[in-house]
Amino acid sequence: MAMTRDTTWRYVFVVVAVALSLAAWLCTVFGVYSTVNMTFESYLTASVWVLLLAAAVLLYTSQHGLVPNCILLYPIFGASINLLLGSLTVRTQVPMFFDAVGTAIVAIIAGPVLGMATGLTTTVLGGAYFAYNLAFAPVGIFIGAAVGLLARRGVFNKLSWIIFSGLGIGIGSGVMSVYVLIFSFSGHPRKGPQNLTKFYEMIVQDERLAIILQGLTSDILDKVFTVLIACLVLRFMPKAIARHYTVTFNHEVMKKVLHAPDPHAESDASAQSTQQRATA
Repeated sequence: MAMTRDTTWRYVFVVVAVALSLAAWLCTVFGVYSTVNMTFESYLTASVWVLLLAAAVLLYTSQHGLVPNCILLYPIFGASINLLLGSLTVRTQVPMFFDAVGTAIVAIIAGPVLGMATGLTTTVLGGAYFAYNLAFAPVGIFIGAAVGLLARRGVFNKLSWIIFSGLGIGIGSGVMSVYVLIFSFSGHPRKGPQNLTKFYEMIVQDERLAIILQGLTSDILDKVFTVLIACLVLRFMPKAIARHYTVTFNHEVMKKVLHAPDPHAESDASAQSTQQRATA
């Protein structure tokens, strides 16, 4: 009974966090939202930011005591990776974003809930100044949850499954992004890579549709490479570093990421050998 109570409140916190995120997104469908640039110049956008911050705090809290305290900090590092890579690619013509690589890495290591927390943390930090990114909070939550759940199912043990998983996540996040563009930025969508947008505009003769098609294409390509990069980083991470995040609760998951070697095996064997020599 005590165990049931211990897990129930965690589920409740996660559900409430998702509900707050959806409520925040619904606030962005009001016409005035698309006209605001700075987050705190409007009560509406400021309210959206506060709701997302509260949702992120609930996700962190739901995992307290369930994972090691050091891993609770991983979403902050993951969000930093997202913001860094996203800022490096935002001015290029590459039809990808790379702003969810940190989310994918944390989701594989720490599970879907902290993966969702990483996506939300990225949105909250990135949206502390510009309001535009706040509308895409559901996309970050979806990516973190999807990658974390797939990792727990052992899907990332083969390269082909990684690619197919990336395609599925890309389609899902792409469709969600299209809904954000339509409902949150109706008539005022932000353009992505100009070359790809112009290519679609030349074909469909409609600027808004071209931007939507560009976003959908970019999302699919981006998520395939995002999941692939995350898996490769974890697979070939030096053992000295991998030992810090490979612990009891995720040990089996990490072994299934492209059949990664056990980072503790060498140290365990060395310790056993030392003990045998001491006994002899």
